[in-house]
Amino acid sequence: MEYLTEIEKVKIETFCKDEDMLEAVKKVLLQCIYSQGVITKGEKHNPFKNRAFALIASNPDSKELGDNVKAWFEGVNALEEGFKDLSKVKSKKNEPVLSTINEAI
Repeated sequence: MEYLTEIEKVKIETFCKDEDMLEAVKKVLLQCIYSQGVITKGEKHNPFKNRAFALIASNPDSKELGDNVKAWFEGVNALEEGFKDLSKVKSKKNEPVLSTINEAI
């Protein structure tokens, strides 16, 4: 991910290590898309559990409804892919080299 600085990569790695934070951020971002109350406190979200998605299955003849729901689906899918990409971000952190010399002496 050449568009990220090293410090951004380190911060993303740190963020992804905190699974509760990652899940909470997903919930906040997806709530705007869902807005049907499918995000439940204390439970992991299911990005495809959405009343709007069920509507397209029950009414495939409505082009406008279908187009809107398909667009919402693509938005959720794109956001999920973005979160998956977060876990792929790796920095070039320089791990400290432990010295055998006692510098305090």
